[in-house]
Amino acid sequence: MSRTKKTAVLVAERGGEWSGWVEPLRDDVDDIAIVLQRQGESPSELATRVRERVAELQLEGELVAAALVGGDRWDPDTLSARSLMIRAIVSQMVPTGQGRLFLDGGGRAGRGRHAMQALAAVVEDQVGGGIAVLTQSPAVAPMAPARAA
Repeated sequence: MSRTKKTAVLVAERGGEWSGWVEPLRDDVDDIAIVLQRQGESPSELATRVRERVAELQLEGELVAAALVGGDRWDPDTLSARSLMIRAIVSQMVPTGQGRLFLDGGGRAGRGRHAMQALAAVVEDQVGGGIAVLTQSPAVAPMAPARAA
């Protein structure tokens, strides 16, 4: 009997503190795809790469978890790109009716963090109950129970 490969995607904008997400996401999945914003890459170019990568992952298995780690920007272009990335990620989770999306606006209080929380509220209203949308840091984010040895 074959088992579907469970995958997570970790997306980080420039300046986002993403490394703390690797271990918490690893507990849930067989593989993690990491997409980092390149130097000089616009938010819309990053969104295009994320959408392409998510489409590839869908062919390989089931997308069950994702983290979007925001950088220091929160301008309209960045917010629009985040929306596109989130839509691409969630659209792959919706068919299974389950998954977890973490939206990390960073540890600093401020507009960027509030913008990510506002996006989370909108997404949560649109996706229904099967997909959890969380804005917690990896240190406090609830992950899957420990696997039995």
